[in-house]
Amino acid sequence: MNKTISINLGGSVFNIEEDAFVMLKNYLDRIKQNFVNDDAQTEIMHDIEMRIAELFAERMNDRKNVMVHSDVQEIISIMGRPEDYKLNDDDEKNTNKAFADNGNSKRRIFRDKDDAIAGGVCAGLSHYFGWDPLIPRLIVVFIFLISGGTAILGYILFWALVPAAETTAEKLRMRGEPVNVENISRFINEETKSAGERINKWGKKTAASGRKHSNEVISTLGRVLAILFGSILVFFGLGLLSFLFITLVVSDISMFGFEGTSWEMLSSLVFNNDGTLWILLIGFCMMIGAPAIAFLYLGLRLLVNTDKLIKGLGISLISLFVLGILLCLWEGISTAKEFSRDAMTKNFVEIPAAKGDTLHLETMDDLVFTGRQSHHNNFGDLVKMDSNYTYYGEPLHLEVRNGEAGVYKLEVRKRSHGRSINQANELNSHIRYDYSVLGDTIQFAPNFWTPTGDRFRGQCVDLIVYVPQGNYVSYGKNMNLITWFDDEKAVRRMGEDGFDDSEDDSDAIDEDAKVLITEDSVIIKGKNIDIKTKRN
Repeated sequence: MNKTISINLGGSVFNIEEDAFVMLKNYLDRIKQNFVNDDAQTEIMHDIEMRIAELFAERMNDRKNVMVHSDVQEIISIMGRPEDYKLNDDDEKNTNKAFADNGNSKRRIFRDKDDAIAGGVCAGLSHYFGWDPLIPRLIVVFIFLISGGTAILGYILFWALVPAAETTAEKLRMRGEPVNVENISRFINEETKSAGERINKWGKKTAASGRKHSNEVISTLGRVLAILFGSILVFFGLGLLSFLFITLVVSDISMFGFEGTSWEMLSSLVFNNDGTLWILLIGFCMMIGAPAIAFLYLGLRLLVNTDKLIKGLGISLISLFVLGILLCLWEGISTAKEFSRDAMTKNFVEIPAAKGDTLHLETMDDLVFTGRQSHHNNFGDLVKMDSNYTYYGEPLHLEVRNGEAGVYKLEVRKRSHGRSINQANELNSHIRYDYSVLGDTIQFAPNFWTPTGDRFRGQCVDLIVYVPQGNYVSYGKNMNLITWFDDEKAVRRMGEDGFDDSEDDSDAIDEDAKVLITEDSVIIKGKNIDIKTKRN
């Protein structure tokens, strides 16, 4: 039967066998003697006792409430013996090798309040992952910006749930270092030295208190301006990246005269898949992306208040920006020359059969772009290529104008561009378009076509119908495929300066009127007509 005594260790009371207590007391006395000339002796011994108390508490349970000789031996092996780490002043310390395998070096997440900007969250993560503190801070700022500020909730939650490293043992665990006598003494001495340096700096500043106050005001003002300017730079950077993303992925911009872009279609149609379009896009990405990254980088540096630089980043971004401009200029100018000259042909056709006061306009069935409802559509949806021809649903437009008295006319204009006049004329001559005149009705094809070998150089067809003043135009089926006016079966009267839509011209024509002939009379009945007359 062994004698048991109670001791107070690190603020906690433990029951320990007498022989184990003697071993522990001798061990602590040897450690204390080892730090007899150390100014931080009291703090070192306090932290060592706190650590031993933690190890005691880990070994206490419902079945065991007394520390025995073997427990103290195990704890001494974890903490380290004074003779194992006591070195001469000229020796180089090898701090952790003796205890690297004692199971104490597992890294844990804590908040580092000693290197904190906002709670020490990022500083603690930097210790856990072995990063520079700047890296997690940049990541947090980036996530905050792209999330519209909602990520701050996650930051606050992390702040609330993760404890701060308060004791020396927790600070060592945060860094993944063994919590033993050697590391405790080293860490305390480093903190004491750092605190002394801070006190010295504070003393020097106190000697010049007036200058200190003015410097603080200037420093605070500079920090506010840095945050403001940094936020503006980050906003510009994100704006440029958003513009680049929208242009490349969800673009509905106008290019080569068309609304909406299909990059593969443009590459095949305009550049014959020679790679020019992709070079242009790469140059465009460099020209926009390089300054966007530069704005983000500079803005984040100002926000986190760091002087650290990413080596070579500046010259790399400048090089990409200049190269992007050169690519865009080189390929852009080369492509622009392909559209520098233009040619147009006009063909006039009189409509002699339109002897009445109404001209009927219709559009043929669209057998190429089936299913479309109007000509207001994306370029990529209105171009189709096969082995022989390229079909265009646009640009093909119909316009009705005031014409000569008593004469209906149709003008067909074909236009094209090219690097030279000869090329433009040649491409223009290849444009094919169909229409037909049947009495007082004109039927228009809903598309035109060119040989597949002809690259797109702005080919288009404009249709102009001239109607005498006072006469009428009736819009038939599918006319909205080639004109902006989409009121089918509408009848419009031509005035002096164009259509006179202020008058009700519905009585001018009644296509639903029916004629009934009897033995003694002729009856005409319709929506707008009800006439009965006797036969002669």
